[in-house]
Amino acid sequence: MTTSAKPEPARNPRGLRPLWAATATSSLGDGVYLAAAPLLAAALTPSPVAVSLVSAATLAPWFFVGPFAGALVDRWPRRTVMIIADVVRAACLLALAVLVITGTNTIAALAITGFVLTSGQSFHNAAAQAIIPNLIGRDRTALAAANSRIATTESVAAGFVGPPIGGALFAVAPWLPIAADAASFASSAALLRGVPAPPRPEHSGIGIFASLRQAIAFVVRHRQILELALLIAGGNLATNAAMATFVLYAHHDLGVTSWGYGFLLVAQALGATGGGWIATRMSRRLSFRTMLVCAQLARAAAFLALAATNSPYLAGISLAVIGGSFTIGTVAAVSTRQQLVPDEMLGRVVNVFRLIGNGAAPIGAALGGLIAARYALSTPIIVGGVLTVAVAGLSLLPKFRRSATEPQQATRR
Repeated sequence: MTTSAKPEPARNPRGLRPLWAATATSSLGDGVYLAAAPLLAAALTPSPVAVSLVSAATLAPWFFVGPFAGALVDRWPRRTVMIIADVVRAACLLALAVLVITGTNTIAALAITGFVLTSGQSFHNAAAQAIIPNLIGRDRTALAAANSRIATTESVAAGFVGPPIGGALFAVAPWLPIAADAASFASSAALLRGVPAPPRPEHSGIGIFASLRQAIAFVVRHRQILELALLIAGGNLATNAAMATFVLYAHHDLGVTSWGYGFLLVAQALGATGGGWIATRMSRRLSFRTMLVCAQLARAAAFLALAATNSPYLAGISLAVIGGSFTIGTVAAVSTRQQLVPDEMLGRVVNVFRLIGNGAAPIGAALGGLIAARYALSTPIIVGGVLTVAVAGLSLLPKFRRSATEPQQATRR
């Protein structure tokens, strides 16, 4: 039997504004921390394996916490979930700032902080993505436009504005960017109070594990969503293998300073900003799945170009392409879920999707560190590019091509 998620009308489109403002604020803080965290790790150890373990710990909650977070988001008031997640992350960052001030910071502390931050993100993002259809409805174009706006905002704040500020604050005092990120989460929590509280999700009364099994069955039986998740899983494995030790590659092979590293992240953010503009226009002509494949092919070419150059300027161009591909892929994946998944399951399906898509990320990060330690710092970037080409090539197999003709709204149960 086939069913489809109801095309719910927009209830309160103005409610998107405070959500966008909260996203902009917390993303700015994330950008500050994004520049500081690898610098903190590199200052503590020159070991590629140790640095990559911080990346792996930061990504691990998508596997260990995410599924349960999604199930709870489908039971709890979603706006409240976002506020509490921001408050917890602010407290965690304040604790790390104290460790840095007192000179007791360690790689383990950075890894734990990364784990807590991503755990909070797994709650916050699932709730936020589930709220958006309630605010603006499920129209395909409206979802793509809203998700492009939010993804672009995240890219500008976290990648363009935040990293130079983070690098400058780190140069003044290593604890300052951490405290700034804590303040951004506290401000985001306050702004989220302006988001209209959506109706509490309908609860079937089944237990956590039973509700998770229900969501997993939904994803497995829904061919479009499952194939998108698998393509993203392969892409994330390759991308995190390539980027886990990039801070060391930037310092040693490209010869950039801490300031220069921040500006490389700016180049990536500029590309991500352009990717949001491109994604909105691509969504008018291409399926979300085709958008994802195009993004992965562009990313693969950029990885290979990045590994082949010693020029920071050419590296910046490559990172811009990589950033644009991230935004396009994000818009495609998020919009697909919001369009096709019923509201009462959206939180769970978002994080089950991420379990598949992001579960490969910590494996890729650890693999990248091992490859860099065994060979050269450029080797994991080359491996990431080759793997990304292979993943995108899977979409050319007959089984994948046939799914492109399936109705956009069809869901098998």
